Amino acid sequence: MPIDEFMDNCTENIGSFDNLTWLWNSSSFNRSASLTKESNEDLGSLLITKLQIGFQLIIALLGTFGNVMVFTVIREMKRKKSTTDIFVQNLSVADLGIFLLSAPLVAIKERMPYDWPFGKFACLYLYPIPEMFHGASVWCIAVIAFDRYRKIITPRRHSWNNCRAKYVVVSVWVVSFLALSLPLYFVVEYQKTSGRWCGPRWSSLLLAQACMILLTVFSYLLPLAVISWTYLAISRTIRRSNTLIKNMTRDNEAVQEKDCRSSTKNARLRQNKRAKKILTPMVLVFAVTMLPLNVLRLIIVFWPAVGAQDYYQNLLYTISVFVMLNSAVNPVIYSVASRDFRRGMKNLFHKES
Repeated sequence: MPIDEFMDNCTENIGSFDNLTWLWNSSSFNRSASLTKESNEDLGSLLITKLQIGFQLIIALLGTFGNVMVFTVIREMKRKKSTTDIFVQNLSVADLGIFLLSAPLVAIKERMPYDWPFGKFACLYLYPIPEMFHGASVWCIAVIAFDRYRKIITPRRHSWNNCRAKYVVVSVWVVSFLALSLPLYFVVEYQKTSGRWCGPRWSSLLLAQACMILLTVFSYLLPLAVISWTYLAISRTIRRSNTLIKNMTRDNEAVQEKDCRSSTKNARLRQNKRAKKILTPMVLVFAVTMLPLNVLRLIIVFWPAVGAQDYYQNLLYTISVFVMLNSAVNPVIYSVASRDFRRGMKNLFHKES
């Protein structure tokens, strides 16, 4: 293929800019050349493909079940919901949207790149909507981390009430739609020539590059900075609390005189440690699972020839699995680190039995 034609196709099909479907769109310019090769796959390749699909399906099922459990447990809690409960519940909704809407869309785009099955209306008006679930998922994690920071660093002066937390959640969803879904309405196209193609077409490679850079900042670098900063601040607070308690326990008389004060500090220290126990895996999982996607997102617009490499499709598959794991592992973190969540699950199962 001539380089000019290759670059034109790359510019047109560089893809949407959500966390999953843009990968398959960005590779669509290279799909026509690989269709003949795929039609001659041997049994070994077909087996590998089936195993890959099966593995993704297992992750999707586990992630869907886990997030449904999170949403249900929080909804059925008898105590008054905290601000953290509100944020976690919305995170579970966002992750469910990824598994129920975005992931199936990715599978369809990958297996039928030129045979869009849902028609023109769904392509032009419904196709961009699932993108906001990725932004909502990422920023709900950041908001949860910042909420824990406020409760630990300034527990009395700047605490959020539930009404304000709901405003924050609404803002997360609105901004995610405006930043991720709305721009797609200006570039998505439906074409019915030799097949039925649905996806964004960029007017220039420069515009695609600018969008990918902004998307990387909005959906990875900025939320990662918020999560990391809050994590480090909480860690410093816990270290200071440990030092203070150790100094107080050196003098038994001082401890007896300030027994109530010491008990309060110990309770706060335990609360801080539980918060860190949840935040630590959240920070690590988010940073690790979303890093490959954002690296490739920048590579594909600055080095479009990567889409023609033999390893590209395997790379896409690996990255899509990482993105799905990011949404599937959060319920596992809650079940391991949150005592209230485990208690809520037990109560739910006992109620059903």
